[in-house]
Amino acid sequence: MKMLRLLLLIATCFLFFDSMGQGNSRLISGDITDSSGTKMPGVTVSVKGTTIATVTDDAGHFSINVPNKSNTLVVSSVGYAPQEVAIGSQTSLSITLQTSTNKLDEVVVVGYGTTKKRDVTGAIASVSSDNLTLGGVVANVGQALQGRAAGVQVQQTNFAPGAPLSIVVRGGNSINTTNAPLYVVDGFITDNGNMINPNDIADIQILKDASAAAIYGARGANGVVLITTKKGAAGKVTIEGNISHGTQYLTYKPDLINGAQYTEVMNAIAVEDGNPPPFPSSFPTTNTDWWNLATQNASVDNQGVSISSGDKNSKLYTSFNHLKQTGVLKHTGYERYSGRIGAEKSIGTKIKMGGNFYGAFSSSTLQSYTGDITAPLFGIMTAPTNIPVYNADGSYYKYLGKNNALASLLEPTNNSSNKLVNANIYLDYDVVKNLTYHIDGGAEFSQTTAGQYTPRTLVAGAASNGIASEQMFNSSRWLVQQYLTYKYNKGDHSLTVVGGYSNQRDSYESLRGDNKGFSTDNFLYYNLGAGSLPTNPASSKTEPLKATSFFGRINYGFQDKILATFTFREDGSSKFPGGNRWGAFPSGAIAYRLSDEKFIKNLNTFSSLKVRLGYGLTGNDRVNPYQYLTTFSNYSTVLDGSGVLQVGIEPSVLSNNSLRWESTAQWNLGIDMGFVQDRVTATIDLYSKKTTDLLLNVPIGQWWGFSTQLINAGSIQNQGIELGINTSNITSKDFSWNSTFNIAYNKQKCIALAPGVPVISTNTANPSGVVSGREFTRLEPGHELGELYGFVYLGVIKTGEKYDAEPNAKPGDPKYADLNGDGVITPDDRKYLGNTNPHYTAGFSNRFTYKGFDLNIFIQSSFGYSLYNMNRLVLESTTGKDILNRFVPGTHENTDVPREGYFLSAYGSYVNSRFVENASYIRLKQVSLAYNLPQSLLRHLRIVENLQVFANVQNLLTITNYSGTDPEVNVHTAANNSPNTTTFSSINNLGGGLDFGVFPAFKTFEFGARLSIH
Repeated sequence: MKMLRLLLLIATCFLFFDSMGQGNSRLISGDITDSSGTKMPGVTVSVKGTTIATVTDDAGHFSINVPNKSNTLVVSSVGYAPQEVAIGSQTSLSITLQTSTNKLDEVVVVGYGTTKKRDVTGAIASVSSDNLTLGGVVANVGQALQGRAAGVQVQQTNFAPGAPLSIVVRGGNSINTTNAPLYVVDGFITDNGNMINPNDIADIQILKDASAAAIYGARGANGVVLITTKKGAAGKVTIEGNISHGTQYLTYKPDLINGAQYTEVMNAIAVEDGNPPPFPSSFPTTNTDWWNLATQNASVDNQGVSISSGDKNSKLYTSFNHLKQTGVLKHTGYERYSGRIGAEKSIGTKIKMGGNFYGAFSSSTLQSYTGDITAPLFGIMTAPTNIPVYNADGSYYKYLGKNNALASLLEPTNNSSNKLVNANIYLDYDVVKNLTYHIDGGAEFSQTTAGQYTPRTLVAGAASNGIASEQMFNSSRWLVQQYLTYKYNKGDHSLTVVGGYSNQRDSYESLRGDNKGFSTDNFLYYNLGAGSLPTNPASSKTEPLKATSFFGRINYGFQDKILATFTFREDGSSKFPGGNRWGAFPSGAIAYRLSDEKFIKNLNTFSSLKVRLGYGLTGNDRVNPYQYLTTFSNYSTVLDGSGVLQVGIEPSVLSNNSLRWESTAQWNLGIDMGFVQDRVTATIDLYSKKTTDLLLNVPIGQWWGFSTQLINAGSIQNQGIELGINTSNITSKDFSWNSTFNIAYNKQKCIALAPGVPVISTNTANPSGVVSGREFTRLEPGHELGELYGFVYLGVIKTGEKYDAEPNAKPGDPKYADLNGDGVITPDDRKYLGNTNPHYTAGFSNRFTYKGFDLNIFIQSSFGYSLYNMNRLVLESTTGKDILNRFVPGTHENTDVPREGYFLSAYGSYVNSRFVENASYIRLKQVSLAYNLPQSLLRHLRIVENLQVFANVQNLLTITNYSGTDPEVNVHTAANNSPNTTTFSSINNLGGGLDFGVFPAFKTFEFGARLSIH
């Protein structure tokens, strides 16, 4: 931390240095407006042929020192045609910029540098800041990216407040390691980039193919998300504030039976089985709606303020944000405070320094969303509706000695908090003409603390006189990068060469304590020493994990038509043994700008046309440390008749000295097109990528003393096509209409698994106390990750029906297809029932502006996948309305609902086709309407630059045939994007598509205002 403070102090001091002398020059000032006469802030004004530049303030005014020998200004702004303005003898200028639909001259970040969008040779998706500030419910980058970039699949697999999203670029590559992309924020590689306040982001670039991502080598296989934060602008000090309040309403409610119906059905089933009715007439039946008692209309509040200032040599941006969200499920919530400082300082014409600081504190009130019978939502959905919530004395009513469903939700304490600090500084120095040296250094520290307490009001708490636990996890990262950039332009040739070095060090530490037997529940988990039955504490610390890299890139252009990019990165990681510690990751891409050729111009069709072809290698090293070594853990046993546990150590991991990187080879063919002066632009990309040497846990012989070992084996292939279209439909003085559309298709296939491992299976969670988890997904060569696997359901056995494949079945039992025709239902009669990863994803956005009004409509969709609706399975035999349609011998046989569910049948399994549902959907993701008060009303308030009021609705409408919680949910993907952990080996990317006990989905109505003053 001392080093961090020193770096920040140096950066702060430089911000206040006076600029070096400008030489003989004259002061030129002016005002810049658009074609409608509106003042334009943030326009870049530079002196042609020099590095001298400034930007306009909020009033569209600029001042710049121009050397006496220079006579031309270059004026440019994103979305407007650049202009060269002759100065002559003038000292004051009035400049009008015209709208341009050509966005190809925009500068994009490509990793260790920038380039013009028109010169890009790889597959890069860009998302502007306009799409990142959709209102208070957009808590992280993932929510803002959903549906905005072709080939980037974002799923809200868990609707709990503050929950991370699942983000996968061009299909998953790995089975036992994360498929989440790499985040790079202002050049700093971070594991927390998805939790940045979207209001602080200037733009996002997503590197999708290997030719673009290979510059990040061993960590680029899953794609790279480059985030650039705001740095302020020259001009007057500008203060912007925003405030919003939203209300969230449930979009899902299970259809449950009432108390009288529950009594009737349970009694009838008992009598049919020859048992006495569990609810005799003397039982005081009530009518309890557990779902309504457990849920609520929730709120989300967002407040933020930012300050931007600067001059021709300095920029400063500071911000603060507060987000608070209560959950639609009671006793859940999320709150975050965050702040950011971004600064830049130019010192003369050779030196530019900058720094970024980000700090955040977040806290969550959690529940278990793991999807098993111990989770509160399972109890809420399946609790008998004919029993009361409370006893006469106000205590919780317990039926048959079990936990009260509402008490299981409201009584336990389950809190988590995180402190995150990130800071980095950088320096650019122009060594000689065309040669620049860059160095940056940064650090990140994260601390997550969690605590749980089970009080006496619950069965387990009463048995142990309270159960308390607390955990802490710390992680830190130090990163230093330096590189040289050389640019050469002469005649038909342009050349940019980048070469550099990176050094990273990560450390992790954890601590856990548990105790039981408290004299009071008041301490919760804050006084573990007050318990009388402590368990052995657990702690761990890793030696610093080191990663060293050398990288380089060459960009070459001939006549601005033939473009080529070649990158190379060599990574070394202490996660792997010495012989396999280093990996090489090269890539190359070439592009041909056909629109500059005469034969294309003669077609009078394209305003721009470029073809791109790229190939490269990237890697993945995100596994637990020390997997190549034999590591040891605690082991306790009784050695004599005393009954006293003796603590020792035992091997916990079987070593593998051959462990090495996962490697992904990918080729990409792309076409960029523009029509009607680029008012319509389109991008098509075709790709194929193959990941080999998968880091895979495979079964081994028990004689080793272990059940599995991490090895490199198997391969996964992803192939697909992406289309992105941007149109400027109407542009006039008072009205504009712009549209963006993207759609992507991805098909995944397992090429091979490990030798001797024909299939890998994943079990469901336990759906009932009378059965265990069963296989529900299976992977084998020729199939994709997370394919559902089970029996084909044919209905129920009717009275008098003889079904030879189930000879001992009774009327009303489930009936399954004998697929192999051997005359009996066995596990061999199962088949693949559907894939759980969408094959198609799409987004369609329209923005309309009319005078002061701004309307945005955004539609997002996914197609071609299925979910296993385990909620429906459970409810059909407990408290759901479908149980009223169950088979009753001789009374109600015209039904496909079994008499007594699926758990007690001697044939088949509850994992069957009946509960596999098509989850394709089209969602009206966002509708926002904003109104900017006219300047005629604000001109008398001299310091008020703009005042906007807005209304925003999210998840307003979803069109789908899926009957469950939400078509995006998946309780088996939570580990894939869990922050602040290094337990990558716990990830299982095969168990997708399970809807069981997931946090309820909701829609949000929000109102707010934004104010800008200077």
